Amino acid sequence: MILEENKEIFGKKIRANNENFSPIAELWGEVMVDKPAGDIFAVYSNYASDYKGDYDLLVGTEDWDEAKSAVIEAGEYLVFSVDNANHKGVEEAWQEIWARDSELKRAYRTDFEWYHTNGKIEVYISI
Repeated sequence: MILEENKEIFGKKIRANNENFSPIAELWGEVMVDKPAGDIFAVYSNYASDYKGDYDLLVGTEDWDEAKSAVIEAGEYLVFSVDNANHKGVEEAWQEIWARDSELKRAYRTDFEWYHTNGKIEVYISI
């Protein structure tokens, strides 16, 4: 899938890694308390290395009144559909992505999860 234009997302941001999910869970908790309207995006950027290193994570929307922002860069993405009936669907999608990391030829520029208001969830990986 080709994303033609950059997309700016506004929300709450942390520096995180995949070794400790507690800060990520806390970030999601803070975001959900504010009940942002519209589609929600979790934007992964500024990777120190690969999925084993630190990265920036911003959770928000396109029009949320938050000072921090992240840009989803225009470019080519692989899209993974998430089983939203499974409460571990997003986690399982990421496990599949990490297991296939070398064959996917990931760019590690900007990756994101897109939570549509209709319940559809997708993971986009920059290639």
